[in-house]
Amino acid sequence: MAVPEVGEPRLPLTVDSPIAWAEFLIDHAALREYYDKRNIKCFNCCAAEAETFAQGAKVHEGGPWGAFDAAKVVEDLNELAKQHPFDKSKYKPPSLWRSMVDLLFPS
Repeated sequence: MAVPEVGEPRLPLTVDSPIAWAEFLIDHAALREYYDKRNIKCFNCCAAEAETFAQGAKVHEGGPWGAFDAAKVVEDLNELAKQHPFDKSKYKPPSLWRSMVDLLFPS
């Protein structure tokens, strides 16, 4: 398996980019919507900080949420980043309470 890239989040994303980079590069509402439609549970996941898209696809291929095509997801996310770039002025960090609820009851 490839070692995750180091450095600052940047486009274009590749299958070897850390999954969490998408959260730094794409509007959160658009990213959540994309993930939700595909039943991908990567948003705000602690494993996504160290796991690449390729690793995540491999790890989850037999899991309860099923596999995803890392190359297709990365291609889609690069396009989504062009249409819906992350806007720091719109970012609202989750409250501690919301973070705990999300941790205990993942959607």
